[in-house]
Amino acid sequence: MAARARHGLGGWWWWSGAVTVLTSVVALTPRVGAAADPFPAPDALAPVVRFWTATFTQYGQRDVVIHDREQPGLVYGVVRDVGPDDQGRVQDGIAAALERVQRAAHVCSLALFAPRASSLESLSRIRTHRGMRDVFAQALTAERLFRAPVRRALQGEQLPLDLAALPLIESSYHPGVVSAAGAVGLWQLTADVAERYVRVDGKVDERRDPARASVAAAGYLRDLYDQFGSWPLALTAYNHGPRGVQRARELVGSDDLPTILRRYDGPGFGFASRNFYAEFIAARDVLRHSDTYFPELRPGRLIAYKVKRGDTLARVARRHGVSIVSLRATNNIRATLIRPGQMLLVRL
Repeated sequence: MAARARHGLGGWWWWSGAVTVLTSVVALTPRVGAAADPFPAPDALAPVVRFWTATFTQYGQRDVVIHDREQPGLVYGVVRDVGPDDQGRVQDGIAAALERVQRAAHVCSLALFAPRASSLESLSRIRTHRGMRDVFAQALTAERLFRAPVRRALQGEQLPLDLAALPLIESSYHPGVVSAAGAVGLWQLTADVAERYVRVDGKVDERRDPARASVAAAGYLRDLYDQFGSWPLALTAYNHGPRGVQRARELVGSDDLPTILRRYDGPGFGFASRNFYAEFIAARDVLRHSDTYFPELRPGRLIAYKVKRGDTLARVARRHGVSIVSLRATNNIRATLIRPGQMLLVRL
């Protein structure tokens, strides 16, 4: 989930202070393993990994990070505590960032005797991004609930257990998430991928079952690794699709992900795909060291409840002794109706 739009049960997303101008994200340096680490973190990706680590651990959903689209680790400013009526402050931050980009472009053009970039070109470099610290806190709590079936599925395919960090960025560990593209469940599997491994038809969709979905995801990850021979490419293919990554490696003539990111500009290979592996490395570090990044998190009790026919939000809340407000917040529910078979997470 670079941060991707969700609907249905959602992944506990969205909403928002002076502008603090930064030249880089101040973040804890991710701890990566030794040479045998199957998930290498090349120096070329280090600024991007730091950016995602800060997104997951420092900035909340009410914080708007203004950064460079091509070099995500270059942060121009952060607008804190943004509410529904604070778009003016965000626009002021974007204007200040645009001025900085144009100033830098002017210096480069003088040095290289090249044409100065247009305002439109400069503006296209600027991207805004919501923080996810509160989302990640929820996701780390939910991860405990589904840890056993996820790890069992990974072990069944003899895959690294660190891949358990993948649902953190795919679904925030919520089994009911449905993406705008129709990807479903913890692992955000599309139907054409999932049906190779589990049942997906008009009557049953096993992507909604955390255990069965984990079996499907583990099988798919095994196949991707067998095809590409490295986790940087396999995980990029998990997001972008194996055909797209195969095309990229052939056109660039390299299996090195930083080289592909630097040289390849193919169709559909946008911000989400280009950042996916760096997101995973950051999420893996946060999962490994959640006590350091989130010392306030307590074990807490969280259960998964499957909505039955006749259930209402009020009835589910009353049955579990929680408030409707809590139920809505935990599941990012805005509508008043819930449907049979829908999966809810209940914080007790």
